Amino acid sequence: MNILKRWLALLLMVMLWLPVTSVAQRKISGTIQDKRTQEPLPGAVIALQGSTIGSIAGADGTFTISLLDTNIDPVFRVTCVGYRPLLLPLGAAYTLDVLLEQDQTQLDEVVVTGQGLSVSKRRLSTNVVSIGEKDIENQPSTRLDQLLQTQLPNAQIRLTGGQSGATSIIRSRGVNSAFLSSTPIIYVDGVRLDNLNTSTNLSLNLSGSRSQGTATSAIADIPVENIEKIEFINGGAATTLYGSDAANGVIQIITKKGGSEKTDVTFETRLGAQTPTNDFLYFKRTPELLLQNGFFQQYNLAINGGQGPFGYSFSGNYLNSQGTLIFNQNQNQRFDFRTGFRAGLGKKVTYESSFSFVRSNFRRVRNGNAGGYTGLWFTESGASLITGPGFNNRLDELNDTDFERIKAYAQRAEELQNNQTTINRFQTSQVFKYLPLSNLTVKGTAGLDYRVQRELGITTNEYLHHIGGNTTGQGSIANYDRKYLGLTLELNGQHEARWNQFSVLTTLGGQLFRNDDHQIEYRGDNIRDGAQTISLAATRSSNEYLAQVVNYGVYVQENIGYQDKLFIDVGLRGDGNSAFGKNIGVQYYPKVGFSYIPSVEKYFQPVQRVVSSAKIRANIGEAGNFPTPFANERTVQLVGFQNDQAAFFGQAGNADLRPEKTRTIEAGVELGFFKNRILLNTGFYHSLTRDALFVVPPAPSTGENNQLRNIGRILNRGFEINTTLIPVQTKELEVRVRFALNTLHNEVLSSGGAAPFNLNGFSARTIQTVVQEGYPIGFLRGNVGVFGPEGTLQSTTVQSYLGTTLPTLFGNLGLNVQYKSWAFFANADYQRGAYANSFDRQFRFNYGVDNEGVPQAEIDKNKRTNWLNFTNIFTEKTDFLKVRVIGVNYKVRPKLRDRRIRTLSVGFTAENPFNFATSSFDPEATISGAAQGQGGATTGGISYATYSVSRQFVGTLRIQF
Repeated sequence: MNILKRWLALLLMVMLWLPVTSVAQRKISGTIQDKRTQEPLPGAVIALQGSTIGSIAGADGTFTISLLDTNIDPVFRVTCVGYRPLLLPLGAAYTLDVLLEQDQTQLDEVVVTGQGLSVSKRRLSTNVVSIGEKDIENQPSTRLDQLLQTQLPNAQIRLTGGQSGATSIIRSRGVNSAFLSSTPIIYVDGVRLDNLNTSTNLSLNLSGSRSQGTATSAIADIPVENIEKIEFINGGAATTLYGSDAANGVIQIITKKGGSEKTDVTFETRLGAQTPTNDFLYFKRTPELLLQNGFFQQYNLAINGGQGPFGYSFSGNYLNSQGTLIFNQNQNQRFDFRTGFRAGLGKKVTYESSFSFVRSNFRRVRNGNAGGYTGLWFTESGASLITGPGFNNRLDELNDTDFERIKAYAQRAEELQNNQTTINRFQTSQVFKYLPLSNLTVKGTAGLDYRVQRELGITTNEYLHHIGGNTTGQGSIANYDRKYLGLTLELNGQHEARWNQFSVLTTLGGQLFRNDDHQIEYRGDNIRDGAQTISLAATRSSNEYLAQVVNYGVYVQENIGYQDKLFIDVGLRGDGNSAFGKNIGVQYYPKVGFSYIPSVEKYFQPVQRVVSSAKIRANIGEAGNFPTPFANERTVQLVGFQNDQAAFFGQAGNADLRPEKTRTIEAGVELGFFKNRILLNTGFYHSLTRDALFVVPPAPSTGENNQLRNIGRILNRGFEINTTLIPVQTKELEVRVRFALNTLHNEVLSSGGAAPFNLNGFSARTIQTVVQEGYPIGFLRGNVGVFGPEGTLQSTTVQSYLGTTLPTLFGNLGLNVQYKSWAFFANADYQRGAYANSFDRQFRFNYGVDNEGVPQAEIDKNKRTNWLNFTNIFTEKTDFLKVRVIGVNYKVRPKLRDRRIRTLSVGFTAENPFNFATSSFDPEATISGAAQGQGGATTGGISYATYSVSRQFVGTLRIQF
């Protein structure tokens, strides 16, 4: 009986095995190259139509696909960022050598939009900017925002200071909110990331503010390595399907998930020097007191490979930047790694995952209006006259003996500072794609972003004694922990149907995300030097902040095409949010648009020698910004009083609190001239934010606190022009020039009767950036002094308009030259029309360093007592042109494929080499001292004791095995 069972089991195994093994497998291999240059295209994707079967080209452009012979007449689709997709019937071939043509217009490029599903650009009624793997590789960068700075034609990214990891201001199409930051939301592989889009409530007070100045950028700690593609989507109709917090646009980051059958190993090292940017310093001797040259080093190891339907990717990175402040006080050490994985689970299902971990440590010094000793305030603002023992504050006039005294004082004050920020960040994305039909894709995404930021500030008694003679033993240790947890869950589907000359692309999905932001402050005062924890402090105190928000939404979009040349786009998203008032319910965001490709029409043929391609697009749509969590709830405030609890009015609450809604109307034309050697993308937008959030003070008789209400209207409008010129294009030489120009008109049309309020400034007596009806958001408000014919102050008009902090025109430009194996690149950006106040100049006048443009007659009569009565004297235009990067690369490819080294490239890059500005101060370093009275909106506008971004001169060696 046992023998019979064994024979039956063996027979069953053979029967199950035979059908599988009887089907032969074909191994398809080949290369994917640029048709013009024959350069390999790593990262190009070749996939079987209507299936998950495919491969990704390796570093040398090679690929291998295992294919069952049951696939009858297979057709492959080959895609690569910046190239025209190609449909390729296989026939009986086992080898495919694919040549792709560059797609200058990028009409057929497939992009991620509509919550993570793919669509061809020609079908879109909006503009999407794509940055591919080749672009990222050709411009090495240590920070994501620096990489994007000159690559996004319709956005402005400004680095706000030279301390390591300092935050950046990102603006696209102006400022939509007086209450929230203009930073776009960020997705990595479909998972939302923390981007510090709201102000930090508890943090080290290093800049006279709890939220700005030396604030750390959450964007800066996203690893650049192992990124396959970045897409930027402007706010408005383009981001309708992203819902209640997408009014500022969306940045989509797609990471690598593996390569071809061969395993590619890449090692890259970047070594060089950092030097301080002294262009805007007043004293020639300031660098000798505070600044140094620092060493920069970065090492990266990346592995990409796969076998059959499986792919894997790994990237490990170490960075150590000494910085340019003495005693390495703005040193940055970072370690990160990222993994990617893909697996074909049968013919219909694909699984993709990514993990990343980042650990960064920043050292910081006191910056801006921190009180007491602050390096640049002490030197550049002339405060050395009143700080410490008091010095002659005209540094360049000091003799060697006096200068050595002030140098010893300043350097000891810098050395005794101990302020650190440590960040640990973990992010993961898990994605399943299911193709039940050849024209239907179902996608499920789950992931989280967990970011822990710890700030530590140790103030010793020795430091306090050194800067102010304190001997009372009041040293302190301050700790600030911020833990952010973001969870993303999403399920969507996309179906494409074709009937004769019509095609319909239907997208339907739902999304849920939850953000938890927990901040804790714990500090100890009156503590002995040498202590590292607050357990030894005589007094201890703590504080806590918690914000939680849950958003859930459903969206649908129909894209209807006719003859692949005319497309109608209709979409709607409905969102519920825990921050909405109880009377609000679901909020809806509609969109409608069209795109038309006239260059495919017969009537267009007579002009195609001149106008080789054309696209017309227009749309109208809405996106939102949801309010602060818990601002909708009515509360009772409880505090301690005489060892018991006392209750009083807390938050009044707002049952009608709803999101800000930005409705955008836009239209554009994309043209290619002379076989697309000249490309012009131009458009106009008109964005109106309704229900803008303002903090409204109640009537004093109510005894209630301020309450957030939807009462404002904000306008942004402008033109966007992006031009690419290719004057030379041969097999060996290509010259490409880019130029982008954007105009901006920003105005608060209505404040709903709310009084003007301070946004990012100081007191009304000094300088403020203000929100007021009829003016741009964050305009400069201060005292305007009028001098009489004799040169003395005649009158002062208080709290007057001094200029807008937002540029009326901005853009970027770039040059790329490729000759054989040589590549040269240079990128710059510019702005004009904005103003900022130099508080350093105002202090220098007050402390008698220089007259700073004030008539001598005024000084003779009133000394310097009126220094706050003519703030307009110290306000300047901040037009600038900044060259962000200049570099050259040389790539060597061994001719024999059996060599171990596939490619070797060497390069040299100069970052921030040149600055040209109309202002006497750095027009970007204008954020220190921001009070953030309304919440999170940031416009800059005040230059005050803030370091400029340093220069880097870095050599790069990259080896691919």
